[in-house]
Amino acid sequence: MKSALIEFLDSRKWTYIIDTVSFRSGTSDYRRGFMQVHRFILLGIVWFVDIAAMVAIAPLGKYPLLFSVLFGLGHILMILMVRCFPAELDSRIALTTIFFVGVAARLVFLPYPVGGDVFRYVWEGYVQTQDFNPYLYAPTSPVFTDLVRGDILAIWQQVNHPEISAAYPPFSLLLFRMLASVMPSPFFFKVMMTGFDIGVMVVLALMLNRLGFSPSRLILYAANPLVLVFTAGEGHLDVVQVFFLCLALYLIICKKYHVIGFFILGVAVITKYFALIALPYLLDAENRKKSLAVLIPMVLYLPFIGAGTEIFSSLGIFAANFSYNDSLSLIIRLLFGDLHLLITAALLVTCLAWIYIVVQDKLRSVYMAIGCLLLFLPTLHPWYLVLIVPFLSFFPSRAWLYLQAAVLFTFPVAAIELQTGRFQEIHWLKLFEYLPFYGLLVFALFRDGLCLRGPNLRSPGSVSVVVPTLNEADLLGQCLRSLQNRTGLNDIVVADGGSTDQTREIAKQAGAIVVESSKGRGLQIKDGIAATSADVIVVMHADCEAKKGLFEKIIETLEKTPHAVGGAVGMQFKHKKPRTRLVACLNNLRARLTGISFGDQAQFFRKEALETIGGFPEIMLMEDVELSLKLKETGRLVFLRDGIVVSGRRWQDNQFSYNLMTVFRLFPRYLIERRFRPTDSIYRRYYDIYYPGNRDAR
Repeated sequence: MKSALIEFLDSRKWTYIIDTVSFRSGTSDYRRGFMQVHRFILLGIVWFVDIAAMVAIAPLGKYPLLFSVLFGLGHILMILMVRCFPAELDSRIALTTIFFVGVAARLVFLPYPVGGDVFRYVWEGYVQTQDFNPYLYAPTSPVFTDLVRGDILAIWQQVNHPEISAAYPPFSLLLFRMLASVMPSPFFFKVMMTGFDIGVMVVLALMLNRLGFSPSRLILYAANPLVLVFTAGEGHLDVVQVFFLCLALYLIICKKYHVIGFFILGVAVITKYFALIALPYLLDAENRKKSLAVLIPMVLYLPFIGAGTEIFSSLGIFAANFSYNDSLSLIIRLLFGDLHLLITAALLVTCLAWIYIVVQDKLRSVYMAIGCLLLFLPTLHPWYLVLIVPFLSFFPSRAWLYLQAAVLFTFPVAAIELQTGRFQEIHWLKLFEYLPFYGLLVFALFRDGLCLRGPNLRSPGSVSVVVPTLNEADLLGQCLRSLQNRTGLNDIVVADGGSTDQTREIAKQAGAIVVESSKGRGLQIKDGIAATSADVIVVMHADCEAKKGLFEKIIETLEKTPHAVGGAVGMQFKHKKPRTRLVACLNNLRARLTGISFGDQAQFFRKEALETIGGFPEIMLMEDVELSLKLKETGRLVFLRDGIVVSGRRWQDNQFSYNLMTVFRLFPRYLIERRFRPTDSIYRRYYDIYYPGNRDAR
């Protein structure tokens, strides 16, 4: 029966499935692989019927309840398609298949009625062909009396906010002009926006392939109902900005074509200003001079220079006087009244600064910055969220995936406008949109917030501990005694940087493997790791002691979270005073919320994860921070609440305040300097503070 099935597949020329899906030799593996393909195809058919049904009952305000059900179902099916995608399918075939499915879906949406914004695009393009500056004249201006005739009259009558002049940046207006000179038709404009949408799929496919992500992640954009409805369906401009932003990220991050990349980022900015938020997070020591190319597209302001400050006046009107579907902005407006714009700007800048300092990965930091911007906007139309959808292919956040589906709670507003001609927001519906979203965001701070994970790593079997030392004879004995006869602990390696006291002798007497290394904690730890035999490494400082059961807990946690690459352990000080309790609380809170841990928190990681980041950081100081940052870029970090006791030798009462402020200065300073010029100045500063005139001390 099984062989007959294979012959049937061959006869139907479906052998590409068998050839490209590398099933193992067992019959059960073949059956499992075939069933995976079968489920994906079935889900794809149901999804295609679902989106076709949305087109059939369009626009969304006509049957809002049914459209909402289909819209939400489309998102569920999209996620299931990613989960059921044949994992072993050749990446090129997978990306090509998903791409053509996405193109086919966009063709299905061509009959969908265009959105109201498209009429403004056509109008602003058309008036430019008649030598009018759209920044100077609103559609209702008397100068257009003789112009509003014939076919353009029907378009003019449907322009939204006709009393306000153009607010779009100059590249958008010039794009409108070019399209209007070819065909001043809303349908033609929508087709061109769909072309940019297809371009986004191409760039995402290139990025996913280059960064080593599963090709199935492309489904999160190609099959996304939000993108289909508001880009291929209604034809909103936002996708043009998304295309140029994604292309810039690909060129800067993946290809290192910095000049071209920043030039294209400049084009994205003057397509729609939101893209400007990405600029500071893409700068580093290598490209900061080349980043000046972002200014070149600004020459496109020249054709409109006669409008002067009017270029930005309409933008200010929209920001100050219009609000819709907002959340944080609404709360701030209710609390601070007329000061809401100032308070909103201050809070946004604070959040962006926090992201800049804490999140060092370029792609992730741009994603988080854009998310922050969207949440602080006074107006958040559903199509604005198209800006964050491409990032979900790399960071598939439960919260953001929910929010892009939850815009269905805005559909009743469109229904009321369609039926009565009045635009009236229904505020209580936002509770269903935003309460679960913010709940999922908070959940993600403490647990894994991604609905799709990377590949599972090998199950850990044992632990090796590496202790870097330099003249640690006073405390090393207590540290090593806390490690003896512990279940799960394979070996103890003391990596010494040239001690002149009894450190090495104490280590040998305790049965530890002693490795002599060059001075510098990062160098010592790297040499120590080379002498270990276990598949999980724990780095402990000599002034720390491990509680019983710690290593068993580490192994158990990594077994339960096979996609986690490592983590850190909650610490407390041996002498519990209010001040040291505060320091321990701040340390543990930082590690839990940011994933950045210090060396006295028993950092642990899988050896196979260490290989993916190019080995342990060989730096003199802040190697613990650097390790955390690099591991965060490769996978999830976990945090164990308790397990390490620290001597607290550097937190004596007479030095407490000074030491605390020093840490507050050095930690963010390193994170900022790391972006531009890695330096040993922090190393010098640190030892000048703690050991003036004696950098050999540790």
